[in-house]
Amino acid sequence: MGVSPHFWNAILNIITINKENNNKMKITKYTILTLALASFALADVKIGYVDSNEIMNNFDEVRQVQADLEKEQRRLESEFNELVFGLDSLKQDYDRQRLLMSDTRRNEKENEIANKEKSVQKFQLDKFGPEGEIYRIQNELLKPVLAKIDAAIQKVGSERGYDFILDAMSGALLYALDSHNLTEDVMDELAKATGSVTE
Repeated sequence: MGVSPHFWNAILNIITINKENNNKMKITKYTILTLALASFALADVKIGYVDSNEIMNNFDEVRQVQADLEKEQRRLESEFNELVFGLDSLKQDYDRQRLLMSDTRRNEKENEIANKEKSVQKFQLDKFGPEGEIYRIQNELLKPVLAKIDAAIQKVGSERGYDFILDAMSGALLYALDSHNLTEDVMDELAKATGSVTE
């Protein structure tokens, strides 16, 4: 893959020979540019893509995870609805009896309602919030499935000789040959430019 060193040696020889004549030099520059672009265009870089949406919609194990997750979500929603129903009942009882209650009893009931509201909010956050139980369960269930999908992508990429495989939906890089990893080179260049040492 790439351009052979002989190609670049031939280009350097052409430049050296034609330095005396300026017109020939201009023609040679355009020839070199054309040859260089053609060599890169003809380089053997193989790029593929996958549609992660299609994989997630059609892979049976993903559908099973979705079914298990929906079942768990229904269970948690049922618990949440019971808590909300209990809170509503408590508020209705308070509203009906409020006028007949002593100040002490009224304060007790108001505190009970406030505590129940906090409990409902905490349950909702703990179960359905951004870091809640439903998302934790989703991640636990999906982790082995995503590992299988990744392993399949890596295998296809390796066996079929792809240099890169991209996700058509997000544009994310899913597979790449290590020979295309320029991280160390960039870190070295940054170290040279800034005078810092990288490990």
